[in-house]
Amino acid sequence: MSIEDPCFEVSRHLSFLQGRDIHGRIYVNEQGINAQYSGPKRDAMAYVEWLKEDERFSDVLVQISPSVYGHAFPRLKLRYKPSLVQLEGGISHLPLLDPALRATPLSPSEWREKLHAAGCVDESSSKKERSGPNRKFLLLDVRNGYEWDIGHFRGAQRPDVDCFRSTSYGLSEAELASSDPLATVDKEQTDILMYCTGGIRCDVYSAILRQKGFQNLYALKGGVSHYLKNEGPVGWVGNLFVFDSRLSLPPSVYKPDAIADSSFMRCYICGSRVSEFRHRNCANLDCNLLFLCCSGCVEELRSCCCWDCTSAPRLRPVLSRQQRYQKWHIYRDGAVQSESMA
Repeated sequence: MSIEDPCFEVSRHLSFLQGRDIHGRIYVNEQGINAQYSGPKRDAMAYVEWLKEDERFSDVLVQISPSVYGHAFPRLKLRYKPSLVQLEGGISHLPLLDPALRATPLSPSEWREKLHAAGCVDESSSKKERSGPNRKFLLLDVRNGYEWDIGHFRGAQRPDVDCFRSTSYGLSEAELASSDPLATVDKEQTDILMYCTGGIRCDVYSAILRQKGFQNLYALKGGVSHYLKNEGPVGWVGNLFVFDSRLSLPPSVYKPDAIADSSFMRCYICGSRVSEFRHRNCANLDCNLLFLCCSGCVEELRSCCCWDCTSAPRLRPVLSRQQRYQKWHIYRDGAVQSESMA
């Protein structure tokens, strides 16, 4: 969709949401809207229904998952943002509004068939392999490395960057990119299967790869969350990382009774299996690394990711499972008050 006056669109949305209990991140620019928000069902669905009354957004895919501890976001941020997806160099120059220049979207069932054809799903060979025999495949996780750590499709290698905005996949010369899975693939004969959480990042990155000459690009429509709701965790292992206070959602949230393999999840510090399937931030504010950690290492390193961080000048307290860190001044001022009372 194209938005001619995104600033007016922002004010229009703010006006509608006035008085409604909505928290989240809603970003608008000329290329569309990227929204993640939480609220009581009545208010949350009222916003969906209002949005779909606009023919520009009538076919937008809305995905819903419960937040059992209340709001999944601390407040509402609704504003104009130059880039709906953060990538170095920006995305405003990309032809995102032309479907022909993006990856071919695959429904969850079509994606499952593709995974089967690629050997990533162990199912009956009676299913038709839509890509034909002897086809080359590459399964590309278009997310951050820490997202892969808690859940991914079988056969997808871990992104070599903690933040995908700085990735060079498919953009480097082959001799300079030994860690780039796209560096040596045949751009004309290889099917690139891309997936992300909700589908937007794939739209953006596939447009970049299309400009680089990759011809057979396919993306999971609606992302992993849409797939888990429709197909369950077939071909998927672990939980799904989400960018709100919940941090991690099991497949059963999307499809009841679904069970996923989580045996691959390991403590970042000692390598043992973890029982808490969600990330935590390093207590050292100046590190703030997102990592998986076992309870023993949480206690021993006081919620830090390494011994060096335990002696950092700006340390936050160890938090319980469902808590998230607040602004630094809250801990700083609390420490000052404690010292003055001693």
